[in-house]
Amino acid sequence: MVFFRGKYFPERQLFLRSEGRVRFLTIGTNTQIVMASALGISLIWGAVTSYAYLTRDTVLEEKNQTISSMSAQYQSLSNDFSSLEKELERSATRLEKRQAFLEKMAGLEEEPVSTSIVPIEEPTVENSESSKHNETSLFEELLGAKAAYAEVPNILSNSERRRQLLTRLRNTSERQQRLVAKMLQDTNNQYSSIEATLAPTKLSTADLLTHFDGDGSAMGGPYLPEEGFEPIFDASDHLSFADLVSANQRLEMVTMVLNSFPVGKPAEKYYVSSKFGRRRDPLKKTWANHPGLDLAGWPGTAIYATAPGKVVHAGWFGPYGRMVEIEHGNGFKTRYGHMRKLRVKKGEEVTVGTRVGDMGKTGRVTGTHLHYEIWFDGKVRDPAPFMKAANNVLKIQGRDEETSD
Repeated sequence: MVFFRGKYFPERQLFLRSEGRVRFLTIGTNTQIVMASALGISLIWGAVTSYAYLTRDTVLEEKNQTISSMSAQYQSLSNDFSSLEKELERSATRLEKRQAFLEKMAGLEEEPVSTSIVPIEEPTVENSESSKHNETSLFEELLGAKAAYAEVPNILSNSERRRQLLTRLRNTSERQQRLVAKMLQDTNNQYSSIEATLAPTKLSTADLLTHFDGDGSAMGGPYLPEEGFEPIFDASDHLSFADLVSANQRLEMVTMVLNSFPVGKPAEKYYVSSKFGRRRDPLKKTWANHPGLDLAGWPGTAIYATAPGKVVHAGWFGPYGRMVEIEHGNGFKTRYGHMRKLRVKKGEEVTVGTRVGDMGKTGRVTGTHLHYEIWFDGKVRDPAPFMKAANNVLKIQGRDEETSD
């Protein structure tokens, strides 16, 4: 049996009764405090460990959920980067094809096409380290980004890297658009120059294209880019390229037609003795239409073909006397009459400057001269404007130096 006396922690005496004898044990204040503290700590520790044990599964579940969420986010970012990588490769391929196409149209095809994307900024002395980085090819930079992307802490920096790569691609595309605009303007200027050159002849480029022989096949239809040549960032991006292709093809066809344009001199030394059009007939002395240009000179003066073509007539032709007629293609043909001697035969192919005969006075004439005619679209034309336009046409063809001597 145990008895406690006093209040709080005064000195206590513990009485023990056993077998008829009574003993007592004195417990001091300090001892009581130590015992109470130990008991309190034991109770608190027991409560904490019990709570921790009971809530351990909940904490572990929350941590697992957090890890799963982070893993899913990382996988999503990884998938996003993989998609970006494929898109960058597609965009780079398109840009390279487009660049090759533009260089070919601009006459730069002899230069190798770089497989790297042009940097946004030009290299400077102050920023040599940045310049060196900008010279890195797109795919090298992409691989570097992919390697860094494997580290979760670098996700934000890689997002910035992706943004920079896309910016570089867009800037390159914009530069190409500016190049296309300039090329289109140059093409249109050349076309306008041809129109101005042809104006005195009363022919238009539309007239020339109507009789374009080409390769003998009829062509047309809307512009459809070849596979893989689709626009990169803008749904209407291809329209400027379509305009350039169309203008370039039109210019090329007109230039090809001009290869049949009479640009040579029919004789070296001559003077115009009778112009094209209405005149008083030298024999009947009445008004009549003169369908050519009379170029007077010495007997035997060499007569030359003024454009490449095929001789379709070589011989006597009524009032023309000895005459040569040459088909040049694309609606053009020329006639050379009153010659004393012929130097080509029917079916023979000639070039500019081929001697076709000698000046004479055969047929219906009053003196030695060459009767020179130019035909287009089945109609005879005044040769004088054609002869004046010849030098400009040669420049358009890039052949002016061939005949400059």
